[in-house]
Amino acid sequence: MHLNGTELRSLLLATGLLLLGTAARLGFGPGPDDFSWSESSPLPGRPARDLSETLREVTRGASEEELAARPLSPDEQLDPNLAPATHLRRLPGIGPARARAIVKERETAGFYLGPGDLERVPGIGPRTVEALAPHLSFDSRANSSSAGRGQSPAGRFGGRVDVNRAQIKELEQITGIGPALAARIVATRRTLGPFRNAQDLLRVPGIGEVVLERIRGQVRF
Repeated sequence: MHLNGTELRSLLLATGLLLLGTAARLGFGPGPDDFSWSESSPLPGRPARDLSETLREVTRGASEEELAARPLSPDEQLDPNLAPATHLRRLPGIGPARARAIVKERETAGFYLGPGDLERVPGIGPRTVEALAPHLSFDSRANSSSAGRGQSPAGRFGGRVDVNRAQIKELEQITGIGPALAARIVATRRTLGPFRNAQDLLRVPGIGEVVLERIRGQVRF
């Protein structure tokens, strides 16, 4: 019997498939062990995460986002000296970045004594403060803390604080100057030289026009 080219190729293909099938039945193919699956191991030095722990984290994150998206009621107010970033995001015009910045400034430079103090926060200007003011309250702890630091340095020291001589602890007695801001005043003085007048204090990171106006009557040069 004579086969043409097409018939010959078909016969060879069928023969090959038959041989492969026979080999698989006889056990020459990959066995079950080759396809076994095991749970992936954690990275070296890191324990495997429990599914319930992951679920709790996801649930917590979803709850925080839900809270942040909830608008304030008409008569509701937040204390920027106490509220965490998640709550501060409920204020008009305050997103995640500004909320974190409010908390950071509070922790480094001290309490906010009134709405205008929020201008210390990068990205918050007079227009934003005006929109925020009706929604803000300031806890008595902020006032008592500032009084403890010295609401009237003249009464405690017999005069204004010399910003070119005072060290960090003395500078902290000035209303509105916390430990971090006092340290920046000293660092700026050492780096750029003595302050000649009140305007020179604007060279200090964290001191803007609002802070300057508050401390102007408490310092000397």
